[in-house]
Amino acid sequence: MKLNKVLVSAAALSGIAAAGTAANADTVSVKAGDTVSELAQKFNTTIEAIQKANNLQNVNFITVGEQLNIPTNDNAEQQVQQPQANAAQIQQEQAAQQAAIAQQQAAQRQAQLAAQQKAAQAQAALQAQQAAQAAAAQKQAEEQAAQQAAAQKAQQEAAAAQAAKEQQEKVEQAAQAQAAAQKQAEEQAAAKKAQEEAQQQAAAAQAAKEQQEKAAQKAQQAAAQKQAEEAAAQKAQEAKEAAAAQAAANANAKAAQQRAAQQAQAQQQQQKQQVAQQNTTQRQAANNNNQQSNNNNNSNSSEAAAKAWIVAHESGGNYSARNGQYIGAYQLSASYLHGDYSQANQDRVANQYVASRYGNWVNAQKHWEQCGWY
Repeated sequence: MKLNKVLVSAAALSGIAAAGTAANADTVSVKAGDTVSELAQKFNTTIEAIQKANNLQNVNFITVGEQLNIPTNDNAEQQVQQPQANAAQIQQEQAAQQAAIAQQQAAQRQAQLAAQQKAAQAQAALQAQQAAQAAAAQKQAEEQAAQQAAAQKAQQEAAAAQAAKEQQEKVEQAAQAQAAAQKQAEEQAAAKKAQEEAQQQAAAAQAAKEQQEKAAQKAQQAAAQKQAEEAAAQKAQEAKEAAAAQAAANANAKAAQQRAAQQAQAQQQQQKQQVAQQNTTQRQAANNNNQQSNNNNNSNSSEAAAKAWIVAHESGGNYSARNGQYIGAYQLSASYLHGDYSQANQDRVANQYVASRYGNWVNAQKHWEQCGWY
């Protein structure tokens, strides 16, 4: 009867102890960006307590929408150690039960019961010490795991930051290269436009010069004709006056004839000078045109030689040559030719490409000689 009371009392104490160690808990739905460490800090508990309350295999892996039980007792560390403490207490209670049984049996063999009781108490103390050591070891292991998880997270964040920095640097370098290429293309386009404007201005100046020369020639011819008409009119007037007073103006008529002859001679001399001046102007214009033509011929010859040089070095003059994405005599990218690989289209696209990038074939050849490509 007394033994039954002892067992019931021990069981009641065990139930009270188990009930006393129960912790309050809140249920939390995991949101994007949540971590176990942040939830532990928010609810004043520990990573280990949340891991144990939810049987988490990896505290660094939780999913959005997952329901977590968050212990909310004031001493989360005690909650983690409570199961070990309960086990030690149960062992102590079992030892006490054994001691009570031994005490009941001591009525017949008191000396033996005393020895057994001392042994049971020593065993219970040893078990309690071992339980405390196991709890301390488990706590240390859990702290080390938390430290390792924090260090791993810091390393991952540092690696992600470094990767983001490198990606940003690559993007900036690509943007700078694109800006430089665009600036170069704009400068080449501006230079080409300036060259075309200069050529147009030179052609306009030449046309204006020729127009002026024609106008001057016409003006000179008109002036000479006017002078001749004025001289003829004057001569007719003088002849009329001489006919009216023939008798009295014989000497004057002779003098007038002499003056008319002198004027005619002067006019002829003036006309000869004008013709000579026109011939000189025309010869100079012809020489200038010949010089310009020679310069153009020389430029065209240089362009043709440079173009032939590049074709020879790129494909040996083979319009059907292929090297990966590069096609034809000029080894142009397939994207430039738009599927038309005819000789005429290759020549046209090559001329457009060289004009837009280098201005002319001579500059393209210089670039090829320096870099090995154009």
